[in-house]
Amino acid sequence: MAKPKGSPKTGGRKKGTPNFMTRELKEICRQEAPTLVKELIRLATTAESEAVRVAAIKEMFDRGFGRATQPIEGTMTYGVSDQLAELFKENASGTLGSEIARRALPAPDGEHDEELH
Repeated sequence: MAKPKGSPKTGGRKKGTPNFMTRELKEICRQEAPTLVKELIRLATTAESEAVRVAAIKEMFDRGFGRATQPIEGTMTYGVSDQLAELFKENASGTLGSEIARRALPAPDGEHDEELH
């Protein structure tokens, strides 16, 4: 019998316990790391396909230097973006929550609100 929607998860692994296969796979990768790196280098330098070479080079850079950071536009003040701070100022009357609920919840009695743009 299916559980009702929204009922809490029961059983399974405790939170934070890694999946056995994940742990085992990570251990194998650690043991085989020198061989895997050599293969990436081989692919990056000798693969016939340019796409394979680029993918291998990207993997090497990601592993060697870390993935490239993604720039985010905007400014922060005390850990809060100026855009979010402005939204809070605009919501000084406390209407933001009711507006979100109005847009997210179906209208009572099957009535349809005007389409929001």
